[in-house]
Amino acid sequence: MVSENKKLLQFSGGGTERTGECHSCGECCKTVNMTVVRDITIQQHGSLKELELYLSYRGIRVVGSDEKRNQLYYSIDVPCSELTSENKCRVHDSPQKPLICHRFPSSKEDIEDIPECGYGFQQESRKWP
Repeated sequence: MVSENKKLLQFSGGGTERTGECHSCGECCKTVNMTVVRDITIQQHGSLKELELYLSYRGIRVVGSDEKRNQLYYSIDVPCSELTSENKCRVHDSPQKPLICHRFPSSKEDIEDIPECGYGFQQESRKWP
């Protein structure tokens, strides 16, 4: 029988499937990543360059831009309050662990800056009846 946590981890999308397992390195818990609406955000700041400059003063990095999806991706170096000095999660195996943490990573972009991550992504294999 698959546990509820395992069921949460067994999802895929976008034609890719997540493989591997967590190595408990804690790297994914050291930053906050956000997705915002690209065109409105750039319009408010005049240009992507101006936006990046403004955000850099606040310790926020623009780590990606997807014109097709109209999204910008931000990253902020703010460790989770549940991350210990040994880079272990205090709530890893508890019901208090947030759903987003169970689901991380949900795409290869989530881990491209975390080489020690035990997860990877591969094209989903289609099984025809």
